[in-house]
Amino acid sequence: MDNLRKVLTAGTLFLAFLMPRIAFSQTVKIGYVDLKEVFSKFEKANEMEGKFKKEVEVEQKNVSELEANIKKMQEDYSKKKDIMKPEEREKKEAELKDKIQEFTKMWSDVNKKLDEKRKGLEDVLLKEIKEKIEEYGQKNGYTAILDSRVVIYGQNAVNITGEIIKVVNKGDVKSK
Repeated sequence: MDNLRKVLTAGTLFLAFLMPRIAFSQTVKIGYVDLKEVFSKFEKANEMEGKFKKEVEVEQKNVSELEANIKKMQEDYSKKKDIMKPEEREKKEAELKDKIQEFTKMWSDVNKKLDEKRKGLEDVLLKEIKEKIEEYGQKNGYTAILDSRVVIYGQNAVNITGEIIKVVNKGDVKSK
């Protein structure tokens, strides 16, 4: 056990001494990007968000129309239920129940569809942003470009968010 400890200690000391020399024998260039800011200022994302909002409005209108129809049916039923025959009342209650189930299903389906579409759009746009960041990093000699959420400290000079916003909106990557 002592021999293993000596070998591990010697190996650790060797790596601790050697690794910094290897790692810093070449120039290291690191930048960071605020992906949330890039996404919010990405013109294509904003354009797609506008189209998505229009689609949401159409779906909400359809759901609202069905909801209004149900409310009207409920009001009519409440006004007339005391003078209805039992079989007529049961029929109206069944119709209301069916409409409420239709509404619930429609509302659930619309939300699921819109959530999936939003996620799909975000995935596509994020992939495009990441590809542009990678291309920018390669063309400009970066060793690594980090997401600002993992950067605890970074000088503003290594914050390349503004450059990336320009790149994703113009579409072409140029060396600085």
